[in-house]
This record gives sequence, structure tokens and C-alpha cells, in this order.
Amino acid sequence: MNTFSKSIWYGIIGGIFATVVGSALVKMAFEFLAQSGLIQWNNGVFSIQQERTIFVLGIMFNFIPFQYFKVKRAEKAMNGVVIVTIVATIIWIIYYYKSLF
Repeated sequence: MNTFSKSIWYGIIGGIFATVVGSALVKMAFEFLAQSGLIQWNNGVFSIQQERTIFVLGIMFNFIPFQYFKVKRAEKAMNGVVIVTIVATIIWIIYYYKSLF
């Protein structure tokens, strides 16, 4: 691996990509389950609990690039993924604070 692929910026980019793509994949899975009648939704709109779950599972997709960088021994890139995970979790808590408590 070259020096950029071991840098913190590479980890930040990988973490953001994993979070966005993971959320999109989970949302597509939820929409498929809703259209097949396995879960409920109201006229194409998810409930706040379902929406929260979608984004938490999207944040959890950061384990994939984290494990990849761990295998490649790119500690700085791992730090970038951790930074994105923490920031995404803080944003999630702030955004859904009223529905949590």
C-alpha cells in the first residue's frame, strides 16, 4: 500500500463511503421488505424507529473498512474510520434525540 492509502484521509473517505452506501443498502432492504408486506410503513414513509434503525445499521457498515485497514496494518486509516464513526454517531444522537428520550 502506498502512503496515501495508509493516511487518515483515506480512512475518512472510506468511512464516509461505507456509511452512505451502507445506509442506502439497508434502506433498499427495508423498502423491499415493506413492499413484500413483511414490515409496515405508511404510504412509502418509514416510522421514526425504522428510520433510526436504518441509519444505525448504516453507521455499523464502518466495520468493513475498519477491518480491511486492520488487516492491511494501516493504523492511520483506521483512525480516520473511527473519526467518521464517532461524528456520524454524534449526528445521529443529535438528530434523533427527541425520539430517543
